[in-house]
Amino acid sequence: MRQSIWTVIFVLAFSVPAWAQESLENLYCSDFHSARVKIVSDSSARKLSDAVMTAGGSSMIRINVGQLKDLSSNARAFAANFSCASLVLGHLVKGAEDIYDHYSQVENADCWAVGKLFYNGRVDKNGVGALEEEINQLNRKQWSHFPGPVRVVSLNDTCELKPMN
Repeated sequence: MRQSIWTVIFVLAFSVPAWAQESLENLYCSDFHSARVKIVSDSSARKLSDAVMTAGGSSMIRINVGQLKDLSSNARAFAANFSCASLVLGHLVKGAEDIYDHYSQVENADCWAVGKLFYNGRVDKNGVGALEEEINQLNRKQWSHFPGPVRVVSLNDTCELKPMN
């Protein structure tokens, strides 16, 4: 009986962190050079997710799961994917030449982020519309914690998502 109790305690001890984790913490990302990106939980981060380059030149995504808790899991995953897209597409490496180039990069990152959700089967076309609507309803305070600049997101119009059937 005593061994059963310890077995249950052992299983629960290692299962609780898995229950508490959101899909954000299970994110896989590689950068512009195909190197795996280190993803760290950072409760002091101002944004829900933020792509950064370390002093040593490696890529990292800081995630604060305490930010924007009222967003759906799809919107939170989109935010993390947006940060990953900034690294995958090399936006932090090459920067933008002007404001038009900057917003082109933001649009590309938006499409990459929603494409990852769409092609992984997490959202369909209707889900993309719901995600778009949820993001566009963010107020100024919420935008200060969401990755990227304040913008109107038009995922269905801009991103050419086509089912792979």
